[in-house]
Amino acid sequence: MNSENDYDDFEDWEDDANLFYKEDWIGLLQLRQERARSQPEDLYAQQRYGEALVLNRKYLETIDFMTPFYQIYYEEGFGIHEIMDALTGLGKTEKDFNWIIEPKVLRLDILTIDLCIKILKGRRKHTEIFDLYILLMNEAEYLTFNEDELSKFLLKDVDNFTFMGDISRFWDLQIKIKKK
Repeated sequence: MNSENDYDDFEDWEDDANLFYKEDWIGLLQLRQERARSQPEDLYAQQRYGEALVLNRKYLETIDFMTPFYQIYYEEGFGIHEIMDALTGLGKTEKDFNWIIEPKVLRLDILTIDLCIKILKGRRKHTEIFDLYILLMNEAEYLTFNEDELSKFLLKDVDNFTFMGDISRFWDLQIKIKKK
């Protein structure tokens, strides 16, 4: 690849980041749509366009756009996140889509608590909530919650966990299984 193309790729990345941080979802959608159309073989560009559709609340369009890619690349889990985001935006669940292999979806419920206990079992030191969240991402294709929501949910479970750090900010919070 020549340096001019490298520069253009960098410019695209920089423009994308600027639009994202400004929350200019319409501009981001236009940029990512152009990129997806000009490079149809670039799956990353297709996925990022799907993400931009979600950010613009074009949920049915997202599902229509991502489904053919999911159908081809389902074994790699391609498109699951964008399709699930769109389903969630429509007030639906994973049961409302015709999956080839239904993804494992985690919610803030007893199953997630049990999984957190399993992950933390045997750890002598506290674990940062952010690290626990990453470990949960390895256990499922889609999480219906973010790190902050996870920390607030787990803070309610004083029977199973102890905490260290500032409980008002998930990035400062650490968790450990409570000794019984």
